[in-house]
Amino acid sequence: MSRPVVYLSKLPSRSRFPAESVLFYDSVLASKAVFKTWASKFKYSVALKSGESLKTVDSFNQVLKKITKLNIPQSTQLTFVSVGGGSVGDFVGFLASVYLRGRGLIHIPSTWLSAVDSAHGGKNGLNFEGVKNQVGTFYPPERVYLCKELLNTQPEARLSEAMGEVVKTAVLFDEKLFTEIETQKKIFSGSQIWKRLEKLVAHKYAIVEKDPNEKLGLRRLLNLGHTMGHVFESHYGWPHGVCVLLGLEFAANWSLQLRILNKSEHARIVKMTQKLKVEKTLSEALRGLNSKKVEELLKKDKKLTGESTLDFIFINKIGRCVRKKVTLANITSEFKRQKAH
Repeated sequence: MSRPVVYLSKLPSRSRFPAESVLFYDSVLASKAVFKTWASKFKYSVALKSGESLKTVDSFNQVLKKITKLNIPQSTQLTFVSVGGGSVGDFVGFLASVYLRGRGLIHIPSTWLSAVDSAHGGKNGLNFEGVKNQVGTFYPPERVYLCKELLNTQPEARLSEAMGEVVKTAVLFDEKLFTEIETQKKIFSGSQIWKRLEKLVAHKYAIVEKDPNEKLGLRRLLNLGHTMGHVFESHYGWPHGVCVLLGLEFAANWSLQLRILNKSEHARIVKMTQKLKVEKTLSEALRGLNSKKVEELLKKDKKLTGESTLDFIFINKIGRCVRKKVTLANITSEFKRQKAH
């Protein structure tokens, strides 16, 4: 399986895309001169307002009506080009997977978070009834263009959000990378993430290629920090990267409690998460929830392996994690323990 990723200094030329291409893009990009000139070369284009409100059935219906009015070609060469962050990529990926029973898909991430994580692996989805990605497909893109020029237009806030997935990857696979982040006084700059982007993406594909549709359980390792992270994200609407860091700290605390992780490694991870998430704390996140709400959100988790069990990712040490089956009661019990501390 060849990896679809192409690294470029500038946005790819129009000639790299089929003639029958429709450009879908985050509307905030229209103010960027470098993007505006490039986008004008596409005959068909649709601006999207990014964010979780985009990933709804109502929004999907509205966009379907828009593209119907555009009279786009219905040919087999029809290709949807997505330029934006995670919400835009998820939405357009889902659209491409079901429109005319599936048409071409190309991702061009415009945020560091999507460049590091969500643009890769083929997961697409819409939210439903306030729960993330309840309607979705596995539909890998034909190509992912990672463009330094476009990514460097992002404000620093987008960098801090990306660090949740960067740290998660380091804890999963790469102790050396963790140490590099640890020794930084501030978060990585754009150029520092770009320098490590190929390695970060390769770590994800190494798992995805072995378990593309999450049938074997291997891919669940990538959910480190996401079990409670998605609870926080659904409940508070906080940025994904921040919630992953909070979920990672929760996982580290539980791993320590079960003696899977030692105290010194735990201290390093917690120090890292607390340094990077700045405006949010785990105690604040836990304080605003109760056991009933946590269980309610966990029951809608796609990672459930049974009616009341799921694979939770524990940390053995930095660079090595393990999957263990736990019950929802186990998680809510641990939630109460950590909330009380």
